Amino acid sequence: MVEDYAQKRLEFAWGKPGHGQFHPLLKKLPLDHFNSPPQSSEVSALRIQLEDKYASKIMSFGRPTRDRLREQVEMAIDPLDKFEIKDIGKVESIVLPGLRKPATLEEVNRKLARRIADPLEFAKGLVIRVLPHEEKHLIAQEFNRLASSFKFLLERGFACAVMPASSYLDLLDKTRNLRKENPMIAQNLYLWGDKIGADLILQVTKENASIFKAIIINRPNLVVPPPQIKGMPWVLFGVSPKVEQDSEQLANLLLWVDRGRDADRLYPSRLGGLIKFVGEKNENFESFTVAYLLQVLEFAEQVGKDWPEPKPLLNSISIKVDEDLSAQEEKPRKLGKTFDLLTVEQKIQKLQQDKDEKPVHMATFDCEIVRGYRELHIDDINLRKVSNRDLVLKLGMGFEEMGQEVLQKIGDKDPLFLRFYRSLKEVQETPLN
Repeated sequence: MVEDYAQKRLEFAWGKPGHGQFHPLLKKLPLDHFNSPPQSSEVSALRIQLEDKYASKIMSFGRPTRDRLREQVEMAIDPLDKFEIKDIGKVESIVLPGLRKPATLEEVNRKLARRIADPLEFAKGLVIRVLPHEEKHLIAQEFNRLASSFKFLLERGFACAVMPASSYLDLLDKTRNLRKENPMIAQNLYLWGDKIGADLILQVTKENASIFKAIIINRPNLVVPPPQIKGMPWVLFGVSPKVEQDSEQLANLLLWVDRGRDADRLYPSRLGGLIKFVGEKNENFESFTVAYLLQVLEFAEQVGKDWPEPKPLLNSISIKVDEDLSAQEEKPRKLGKTFDLLTVEQKIQKLQQDKDEKPVHMATFDCEIVRGYRELHIDDINLRKVSNRDLVLKLGMGFEEMGQEVLQKIGDKDPLFLRFYRSLKEVQETPLN
């Protein structure tokens, strides 16, 4: 009853998730629900402290849930005995919530069921605890440790798993395959990891943010910059009260949080990016995480297919050139740096007047975007070894992944680049190639 009251109190103040709007009268009162996110753009430990206080107040409605979870953990005996545990694809020991629904015509057409109305097993979401190692005994130990927390999530419709990942590419491959091959269970993914596991999650989210609903990042070792998009997964950071990251790491951390709260709807604009202090033994952070995941689920269920699709921030387009695509090159060349379209535009007139001799491999597929990119990375020795042809392909593929509207915008600014890319892509896809 207390949990239901807390949720009703939140909805009374904010409205239903997905249709949120502050109560016109209550918002004039100094209640926790109406706290505004820290506005300071300063990168400092003080800003982190303000974020922690904000997270505690804005998530105060989750206190009954956290208390009940703590009680359940203390009293639990074999908490998962009533739930089915099975392997799905490459992921072992996924605990299923036991939900079923009759198959629709659409699901039959997708070959998820044989006949209409056949019972289909499903989950409202899949919470994946990411471990950066594959030792069986450590995976089993973590699984058993989280059994009570998993039970709490399972009773509310989540499926749960502890999954090893040797690298961010391994994690990306496993999560993509899960969604593709088991959409009834893994359509909505929620990743949760500590330290190196958290690093892998950040990297995967930067590469493909669209496949996750929320990420839980606890004490990361390396905070990479977030993707240049609007429509991020919700993100909760657990950090030490003694924040020791350098200024660049702090800037990236705050950028993830700000980007998470960059949303048009009320709920994600307040809860989409949070930072919470956590002790060495994760005191209270795991219960805070469970309450947070349940709130993301509530929002996801309300908005359904209207969950915001990630869209690129066109005023700051960036792309990472991962490797030379040339067939003659045996080793990948990591060339990742920021590609600022606005800076390129400012240099175009200067570059058009540049009459200097170019190496032979730069004489073909020469266009404004390629010259602008080379100008921005003039000190990169590896980039000098990459042909214009490969650079056009890689940049074009990156723009296309951001969306056709981005590729078209680039084409409007440099039609020659777009013509080169489409021609090269057609050649790449021919069966003889």
